[in-house]
Amino acid sequence: MTMYELIRSLGLVAYLAFSVSLGLGIASLSGGLSPRSLDRRVVRQLLHRSAAVVGLLALAAHLGLTVIDTYVSTSVGAVLVPFTAGYKTLALGLGSLALYAFVLAALSGWLRLATARLLSERGWRWLHRAAYAGWGLCLLHGVLAGPDLGQPWALAVYAVGIAAVVAGYVVHQVGLRHVLRRDLDGAFHLRGAR
Repeated sequence: MTMYELIRSLGLVAYLAFSVSLGLGIASLSGGLSPRSLDRRVVRQLLHRSAAVVGLLALAAHLGLTVIDTYVSTSVGAVLVPFTAGYKTLALGLGSLALYAFVLAALSGWLRLATARLLSERGWRWLHRAAYAGWGLCLLHGVLAGPDLGQPWALAVYAVGIAAVVAGYVVHQVGLRHVLRRDLDGAFHLRGAR
C-alpha cells in the first residue's frame, strides 16, 4: 500500500465513522420514556460517541500522514489555514474547515455540561450542530480531493455514509411523537412533538 492509498483510506474511514456518528446522534434526539426506549437511546449515544472517537483518530492519522508525505508537499500551515494549500486548494480548504467543525463538535460534546451551563441547553445544541457542517464539508473534501470518485467502490463508500445519516434522520422522524430531552441535571424529560 502506498502512502497515498493509506492517506485516502484513513480519510474514508474518518468519513464513514463521522457519518455513523452523525446518524446515531440524529436518531438519539427522539424516543419514549419506557425503560426499553431509554436503553435504546443510551446505546445509540454510546455508539454515537464511539464512532466520533474513531473518526477523530482516523482524521488525526489522515492529517499526520498528509503532512509527512513527500510526494505532495503539504505543510502544517496548509492543513490548518483553509485555502492556503498549493495543491487542490478548494478541496483541502474544505477539509480544513471540516476539521475545525469536527473539533468544535467534539469539544462541545466532551464539555457538554459546562457548555450547556454557559450557553443553555439550546445554545449547546446549536454549538454541537457544527458536526452537520463538518460532515458536509468532509463529504465535499473527499469528492473534490479524491481522483477515484468514478470508481464503483468509492461511490459505494460515499453512498453508505449518506445512507447512515439519512437512516438516522428517518429514525428521528418516526420517533418525533416522543421528543426526549436531557436537562442539565441529567434527567430525561418528555416534551411535546415539534
